[in-house]
Amino acid sequence: MPKYLEHTPLGSTRQLRRWHRARVLQAIRAEAGISRLRLARKLGLSPSAVTEVVAELLSEGLLTERPLPPTGQGRPSVALEVEAKRHLALAWEIDVDRMAVALLNLKGQVRARVVLPPAPPRLDEALALLQQHTAPLLPGVRVLSAGLALPGLLEPAQGHLTLAPNLGWADLPLLERFQEALGSLGLAGTPAVVENEANAAAYGLYALGGLALEHCVYLSLGVGVGGGVVVERKVYHGARFHAGEVGHIPLDPEGPPCRCGKRGCAEAFLSYRRWQEDPSPARLNEMAERLAQLSAMVLATLDPERIVLGGPLVEATGQALLQAVQTRLPRYALAVHDPAQITISPLGREAALLGVGALAADVFMEQMSYEEVG
Repeated sequence: MPKYLEHTPLGSTRQLRRWHRARVLQAIRAEAGISRLRLARKLGLSPSAVTEVVAELLSEGLLTERPLPPTGQGRPSVALEVEAKRHLALAWEIDVDRMAVALLNLKGQVRARVVLPPAPPRLDEALALLQQHTAPLLPGVRVLSAGLALPGLLEPAQGHLTLAPNLGWADLPLLERFQEALGSLGLAGTPAVVENEANAAAYGLYALGGLALEHCVYLSLGVGVGGGVVVERKVYHGARFHAGEVGHIPLDPEGPPCRCGKRGCAEAFLSYRRWQEDPSPARLNEMAERLAQLSAMVLATLDPERIVLGGPLVEATGQALLQAVQTRLPRYALAVHDPAQITISPLGREAALLGVGALAADVFMEQMSYEEVG
C-alpha cells in the first residue's frame, strides 16, 4: 500500500473518512474480487464502516460488484472490483521519436491508445496534437487524473521544465501548459502530474510491470541516455531534481564528443542513433562494454535491486545486448553484484507512457486521501 495510506492522518472525522475511502479503493485495486468481509479484516475496519464506504464508491461508479459462487449456507458473498471501463487516467508522452496518448483504468489496463509522430519543434504544437487525438477518446469517460512524460530536467512539484535538450526546449512552465491543454478538453481542475520519462518508466516497473521492487533504476537508452530511480517505491528526484541523469557521466575523456560539450559521456557511446549508424557485432560489443561500465557505477552508487534496461536501443538489440552486458559486468562491478541484476523492461517501448499513467492514477488516489474529489 502507498506510503500515504500506511499511517492514520491527524485531522477531523471528515479527513479520516476520506482516508478510509482511499484505503478501501486501494485495497480493491490490489485484490480484485475481494469481499466486504475480507476487506474489513484486511484493513482492520468494522464491517459496517466498510459497507458504508463501499456504498459511496459504488454510487460514484468507482466500484462494481458481482456475486461470488456460494460456499455453503447463508447469503453468498459479493466480489468488489474497480470499475474498469469509464473511470480512467489520461497519459500523454512527448519524445523525440514519437508522441502517444493512452487511457488507463485504476488497475493499469489500457483502454485506449494512440501513437503519434515525433514531437514538433514547439511545446504548444505538441500539446495541440495531443489534444486533437485525445478528444475523440473522451465521450463516455470520466478522466480521474492526467500525466505527461517527456525526456528532460524538470521539477515535478512546481511543474517547471528546466531543459529538454533532445527536444530543444528550455525554461518552460510545463505543468501550467499541460493544465491549460486539459482545460481546452473540458478537463479543467483534473489532478495532473508531469514527470521525466525515465522516472515515469521506473515507476511503471513497480506499479505495472510485475516487478516487486522497492529499489530499482531504469536506464532509458534512446536518442539520449536517461535514468529513473525508485527508492522505497517512490520516484527519487534528488536535491535539485536531477537524480538519474546518468547520460552525462564521463566514461572516457578521449571518447566521442557529446552534445553537452564534454567527450566520452555515456550518452555519446550508447545513443540509439549511434547504433543506427553501425548496427554491427563490433558496435554491439563496444556498447555492451560501456553499458557494463555505467551499470557498475549505478550498482555501486545506488545499490538497487535491479537495473532495468529500456528504450529504442534495447528494443533494437534485445537479448544480445543484455547478455553481452551481463558477461562484461564482473569486470567492473563489485563481487556482491550479480549480472542477473540487469534485466530488460517487461513494458517495452510503452514504459514511460504506462508509467506516467500509473503515476496519474496514484495522484488521484493521494488526492482522494486528503481532499474532496468530484
